[in-house]
Amino acid sequence: MVRTMELTIVKMDRQGRILIPAKIRAKLQSTIFTLEVNDNELRLRPLKRIKLSDLFDSIEVNVDDFTDTHKLRKALLEGG
Repeated sequence: MVRTMELTIVKMDRQGRILIPAKIRAKLQSTIFTLEVNDNELRLRPLKRIKLSDLFDSIEVNVDDFTDTHKLRKALLEGG
């Protein structure tokens, strides 16, 4: 596997935002990223796109009524 590297210099604005150029965003095809901070280095990695329905069988929540969003949110935050 041959990996290519492209270097682009961008400036951070006063709010701490960094603009990712459109041609790079098109290649990445993702809007969700992980940001890793290691010493003085930032590493930004795109997460692959998944459908929300892919997660349905992987999350277990003990809630009787899913229409009660308060109980659902509490169960999700408490882990069960």
